[in-house]
Amino acid sequence: MEPAVLQRSDHPISRKLIDPDTLRVLYRLKDEGYEGFLVGGAVRDILMGRHPKDFDIATDARPNDLRRIFRNSRVVGRRFKIVHVFYGAKNIEVATLRSMVEAPLDAGDDLYIDDDNQWGDLESDAFRRDFTVNALYYDIRTFDVIDYTGGLADLHDHVIRAIGEASVRFQEDPVRMLRAIKFAARYGYHFEKHTEAAIRALPAEIHKASRFRVTEEIFRIFTQPHRERGLRLLHEYGFLHQIYPAWIKAIGDEGFEQVADFFASIDREADDGRFYPVEVVTAGLFLPLLDSVDIQVDQYHRVAARVTAEIGNIARDMDLPRRLAAAAVDLIRGQYYLLFHHHRPKRVQRFVQYANFDLVWRVHQLAFGHVEPLHPLQEIWQDARERLNAPIGGVVESPDKRDIFSFRGKTGGGRMPQGQQGRGRGRGGPRFAEPDNDGWASFDDTEAG
Repeated sequence: MEPAVLQRSDHPISRKLIDPDTLRVLYRLKDEGYEGFLVGGAVRDILMGRHPKDFDIATDARPNDLRRIFRNSRVVGRRFKIVHVFYGAKNIEVATLRSMVEAPLDAGDDLYIDDDNQWGDLESDAFRRDFTVNALYYDIRTFDVIDYTGGLADLHDHVIRAIGEASVRFQEDPVRMLRAIKFAARYGYHFEKHTEAAIRALPAEIHKASRFRVTEEIFRIFTQPHRERGLRLLHEYGFLHQIYPAWIKAIGDEGFEQVADFFASIDREADDGRFYPVEVVTAGLFLPLLDSVDIQVDQYHRVAARVTAEIGNIARDMDLPRRLAAAAVDLIRGQYYLLFHHHRPKRVQRFVQYANFDLVWRVHQLAFGHVEPLHPLQEIWQDARERLNAPIGGVVESPDKRDIFSFRGKTGGGRMPQGQQGRGRGRGGPRFAEPDNDGWASFDDTEAG
């Protein structure tokens, strides 16, 4: 079939808007006699007037050809083979054009496909992609935008439409439903009716997908702009009950609204240019586990131990990396510490010097800063922290793009994005527990009563 083609004069994509290393790859492919296309999210985002997060390339060169052309590359992927071309810490993802692969004839009702390494051309590659708005190609040879699936019209109309029969495509790869929700939430788009009907009917299919891919996609929704809408869409279409049943049961309907409000607070902060690390976002998932307490009767260690155990159990069920779960435990326990010990000056002075106090404080401000009865308590902690004569951290200068599974291992999570993340311990500072097997240095609250 003939595609719709936007010539250079009719679209805003310019080489100035494309990452220079991506251009190097595209031109190298052209010089070697291969086709090279900027594809997917980068084309979509530039057409929307946004700055792309990633730049992906499609080509008719096979993986072995790409390895020969680019010595600074490696083949990755189990489900399908792609090539990463490395420029320092950056990698450019280059995929060979593929064609549609159908489930085996003996698969019965199970349409899940775990291997689609079948090469194709530009047209077949377009029709095997997930959504029309992601099936747009920028040709480095002609500077045209090529559209086989109606993506340009859907982009104009703010529609998320599955390519092909939605129910089949989602059963072939159930993670596509999470991606549909991610795009709808992030861009404020709506689902085409057949796409929506399939998403509503098939949430149980998500169990056929890799747990790794599911968790990764869920946290992309939680850490992108408009995360509150993403959370509500996941709930509305039944995915949270399927993926995180223990968490949903533990927090209940009222707790879900508390988490949604917390995400809304982070969204409002992002609109004002203030961003928070993944640890803060994750801690917000467990805020509903904080019980009402009477500091005259309850004991800090008893309530802190209870919430620690509960978060630990649920975090394992959610498949959270241990270091991220440890961070969530500490930031939620910290909320109890703020409540129980605000009237004890020595403990206040000690806690504000804890390297991760600022993260505890940011969680508190986002969740409880508007609660008027807590304002006297908040003034005590705010004044103590300001007396350190150091900027209050716990924020980052740009959205935290760390992948959730970068938190695996003792040093997981790597560096936070540049910003005011915390402070060193300093001489004469408070005691800290040494980093445990999760690589997270918890506050030593053994002296707390």
